[in-house]
Formats: sequence, C-alpha cells, structure tokens
Amino acid sequence: MSDLPNPLASPLRGTVSTTVTLFGDNDEIDRALSAELGRRGCRTHAVSVDTGWLTSAANVICRLDTVAGKRALEGLVGRVRPPATVIAMCERPVSAYESRRIHDMCEECGRHHDVSLIWHSAVDATDRPPLKHLAVSVADEVSERMGDVAERAFTSRYVDLS
Repeated sequence: MSDLPNPLASPLRGTVSTTVTLFGDNDEIDRALSAELGRRGCRTHAVSVDTGWLTSAANVICRLDTVAGKRALEGLVGRVRPPATVIAMCERPVSAYESRRIHDMCEECGRHHDVSLIWHSAVDATDRPPLKHLAVSVADEVSERMGDVAERAFTSRYVDLS
C-alpha cells in the first residue's frame, strides 16, 4: 500500500472563511504548504517570528523545525481555551531524547486540543516532488481534522518522502 497522498483530494470543509495559521520560516516548505492550502480554498496567515502562541489561532500548522513553530507549540502547552486544531510537523530528530520531548509536548497539548504530529523524512526544499508530497500530506491532515472541535486527541504518524 502506497503512502503517497491523493493530490486530487477534495477541498477542505467550510473553507470559504477558513484561515490556517502557519508558524514557520516563510521558506520553500511554507510556500508549498500555503499553495496547497490555497488550492483547497483556505487562506494562510503566516507567522515567521517568535510570537509564541496566538490565542486567535484556531486551525494551525506548527513547523517544529523553526523558532516560530516551536515557540508557538510551547506556548500552547497548558492552555485549555480557546480550543485549537494543530498539525505539528518536523523531520524526525536523530536524538531519541529530542524525539521523545517533541512527542510528549504534542501529547500534552492533545489533552485540551486536537493535535496531530507528523514526522517526516528529510526534504530538500529545492526538490519539488517530495516538497509537494509533504504539502499534500499536511493539507490532507488539516482537512481530516478541521471542524471536529468536539473531539480532542493526539495522533502521530510518519511520512516518508523518499
């Protein structure tokens, strides 16, 4: 069974007014994510500075390999309200300690919010097919989780971009 995402996925539910806050670096990966979300009818609010968590954020992608994404998720830990749907993503760290720390932080946030941790293999920001694959995988996760505000959970999965 292939791990490849479906690039013809249907638009996101209720996307007419949906904005996804993207905590990242405004780099090629962020631009690919924004383009894929835009293709599906979402607007993207990009945050590339260390602001911590924004209480106005409801649907969020946190790139944990960036300062903005890491600080945003750290700022969410322990907050109960307002509820948020969060897709946390990063390359799986080599260090078992760092992997466990990230997993535990996401799991803690999942006690009050809907949090999905997406680990991924290394991606070269200039290599279009894996970059597109990552963007589609993350947008699919946003699509599946968005709007299910009654259910709070934590999930984790791995996307192989090779």
